[in-house]
Amino acid sequence: MKSKRQLLEVPISDGVLTVARWIAEGPRVLLVHGISSSHMAWYDIANALHDEGFDIIAPDLRGRGASNSVRGGYGLKAHENDLRQIINYFSGKPVTLVGHSMGAYVGVQFAVNFPEHLDRLILVDGGIALPRPLDVEPEAYLLKTLGPALDRLSLEFDDKEAYFDFWRAHPSFSDPTNWSKGVEYFLEYDLEPAKSGRLKSRVAKDAVFKDGGDLMAPSMVKLIDEVKAPMLLLTAERGLLNQEKPMLPVAGVKEKVASIEHLAWQEIPNTNHYSITLSTGIVPVSVAIQDFCRSCE
Repeated sequence: MKSKRQLLEVPISDGVLTVARWIAEGPRVLLVHGISSSHMAWYDIANALHDEGFDIIAPDLRGRGASNSVRGGYGLKAHENDLRQIINYFSGKPVTLVGHSMGAYVGVQFAVNFPEHLDRLILVDGGIALPRPLDVEPEAYLLKTLGPALDRLSLEFDDKEAYFDFWRAHPSFSDPTNWSKGVEYFLEYDLEPAKSGRLKSRVAKDAVFKDGGDLMAPSMVKLIDEVKAPMLLLTAERGLLNQEKPMLPVAGVKEKVASIEHLAWQEIPNTNHYSITLSTGIVPVSVAIQDFCRSCE
């Protein structure tokens, strides 16, 4: 089925953000992507939800995708304010916010500071913050954690096929079942011409480091405890580099679920941090979002 996506330009206080929209009459869902991603990380999930009547809004956050010209004031607070302005642009009606990775942490902060704009919160492989090892500097920790996803921001590529090959070598995509046409759409959207005439990622490296530093703030560890809205946490079975150990340690997840009565949890089988939205997780994540939205009606 052909996508009904529209790309809109939404004004914010210091620029314009590109926002994808799938218009429908059903519940409104705001999809927020990760730290070096774009709205295209949600492309197949957005289409699936729209087919079920959901009204979908999915921005490219500042410094990413077609919003990469908005280069001032990075950080989670900036994203939080941008989301508030996007919601108000589309009538101010409260939304279900679904955040993946960094988007989940933005969602937690948004839920605490702007609860009037939120019906419910869905966290996809993120949102539960863990203390950073004190003997590791934030930038070094980010480099170690993101690996190739951050390395690519300093590279150029001859064409999109060379970029695809770079990502095929990534541990999370080495298994062919984790690759999909949606992955290629996502990667192609990430490219723009470099001054050399070759291609490079559209992600602003400064944005990644600033946002990454905010994610490691000590205050993030307990912030989820302040969220009042109903929450669903969806976690990948494997890690960001396809390790057996997931990005969110199971023991830490269980502890939060036990302590927060309105936090439900579901592990999505056969997924890692990337494939949970881009390939093997598309169907179960879409269904989980639908079921959670309907259970709260």
